[in-house]
Amino acid sequence: MLLPFIKSLKTDNIIYFLSFFIVIVAFSGIISYIPITITVTFIMILLLSLFFHIRNIHINQWIINVLSLFFIVYSFLGFSIEDIVLPSVEALTLISAIRFWGKKTWREYFQIYLLAMLLLGASALFSISWFFLVRLVFIFMLTVFSILLITYVKETSQLLIEKRNFLELLKYSLLISILSIPLSILFFLFLPRTPYPLFDIGLAKSKTGFSSIVSLGTVSSIEEDRTVVMRVSMNKINENQLYWRMITFDTFSGRQWIKDKHLDFNTFITGQKIRYTIVFEPSYENYLPVLDFPATVYLKGISIEHPGIFKTESSIERQLKYTAESYMNFILYEAEPSKIYLQIPQIISEKFKTLTDEITKNSKDEREIIEKILIFLSNYEYSLKTLPKGNNPVEDFIFNTKKGNCEYFATSMALMLRLKGIPSRVVGGFRGGSYNNFGGYYIVRASDAHLWVEAWIKGQWIRLDPSGSRPIRVSEPIIFNFLDYLWNNVVVNYDFKAQLRLTKALKKPDIKLDKIYLIIPLAFLFLFLIFKGLKFYHRKNEPLNRFLSILKKAGIERKDNLGLEEFIMTIDNDALREKSLRFVEIYYNIYFKDKKFKKSDLKSLNKISGEIDEIIKSTRSYHR
Repeated sequence: MLLPFIKSLKTDNIIYFLSFFIVIVAFSGIISYIPITITVTFIMILLLSLFFHIRNIHINQWIINVLSLFFIVYSFLGFSIEDIVLPSVEALTLISAIRFWGKKTWREYFQIYLLAMLLLGASALFSISWFFLVRLVFIFMLTVFSILLITYVKETSQLLIEKRNFLELLKYSLLISILSIPLSILFFLFLPRTPYPLFDIGLAKSKTGFSSIVSLGTVSSIEEDRTVVMRVSMNKINENQLYWRMITFDTFSGRQWIKDKHLDFNTFITGQKIRYTIVFEPSYENYLPVLDFPATVYLKGISIEHPGIFKTESSIERQLKYTAESYMNFILYEAEPSKIYLQIPQIISEKFKTLTDEITKNSKDEREIIEKILIFLSNYEYSLKTLPKGNNPVEDFIFNTKKGNCEYFATSMALMLRLKGIPSRVVGGFRGGSYNNFGGYYIVRASDAHLWVEAWIKGQWIRLDPSGSRPIRVSEPIIFNFLDYLWNNVVVNYDFKAQLRLTKALKKPDIKLDKIYLIIPLAFLFLFLIFKGLKFYHRKNEPLNRFLSILKKAGIERKDNLGLEEFIMTIDNDALREKSLRFVEIYYNIYFKDKKFKKSDLKSLNKISGEIDEIIKSTRSYHR
């Protein structure tokens, strides 16, 4: 709210800072997906533009154009046709910032608003969440207000705007925004749509919590990515069963887990089946997440790489929806696993082997070996910061840092099991998920990405999670659950089939109503309109009726064929005539310009009528 002592504001400052904020809001939607160099450059350009604005410095347009061209060339250096979107977004980001350097006319501001809308649209290529809707509403309202201010300046040529006019324009911008909502809803509901994208262009992988290759020792810290990777519609189950399987790794090089061989299928599984539906966001990988242990995925064009591992023909670059079935409380049998599950990289030292023997000494069987390794690793700290590095990150984790993420825990356990002759493998996917009670589905985020171990004991593969003691996310704030449910069920999942269902539902309903139920509300509406009309007419004519009544009591009566001004000119008394002309001038200025009668207007007119009454009483004026 404007402070009471602020009488007027500079219009160019208001428009500048509104435009500045519009671009910032649009930029917030893509900041997580562009390189840090582009983000820093964007911020520096905007800070310089603030300095230029304060000092009233305007950079020549040809310099801005050359820099814009440079940004385009720089962003597209080394691009490929499969990765065209991200360079375009980077160039768009920098160009939208540098437009603030030039002299700002209405044309330049309109270009800035267009670039901001394009930037906002580009953010939808990376993620469609209800935050997009919030940004859209803010940008639309601020843009409308800015355009109204620009129009005001053009029409009035005023460099300052009074507080009253500022608030009036703000009110109209809010009104326009509100009135656009019904039209937007109609467009959303009935605008023809297709299940296929309008533009099928590449988009490079940005942040993700899953990778088909796991590398250790390459980074010193990991930043949690809260991006939603999938939503799974199903009944709520025990949180200990929330393992989403995507890939199994069989070969470790000393720093990297890979899937080296396609093994023969000789497994058998038992358990209770459960069916669910997954909406999977673009991962730019071929692997599909499924609840462990999966039985079937109902989707065309997929292949089975390994029992429980399903792949698409090409990388997943758009949202994918599929139904699957999995076994609960399963038992996975295999008669004789491949010897690849005993592979040990040469980099593993005698020190590591000796430690493994010490940990597991005097063990009676494989299960006791597993228990001792789990107890040993439970003394290590789960952390995403200060991760082990170097040529032998596993041993750095075991002997030095003694803290790491699930990759180090799973790798260490798998290697120890293999050293003890127990076939083992590392499984990649996701662990946990928060349940949305409004919609009946799990929300799984990139930060839920996880690795665990499977060991083969006496013909069965069993799941082991050495870092499973870390807390998992099983709930979200209630307000988030509600908004996420509305956004995904009302907006994201509204497709062509939903349009057809809506069209069928809009057929003429078979409803029988007595006419009286229609006549009564219409009668009340009619009476209400008459009452409001009479009240408006009475209020508009009340000052004039009093004025004429005062003159009539003094014998000065208006004839039907005379206008007000003609009638007033027939009054002999100069003071009375002058005061009456003043009344008529104020009244005409409100009545014939369709202005609203405010309390101050009524007070002024009644005051003049009172003064006229006093003049009549004191002079006993007469009508010629």
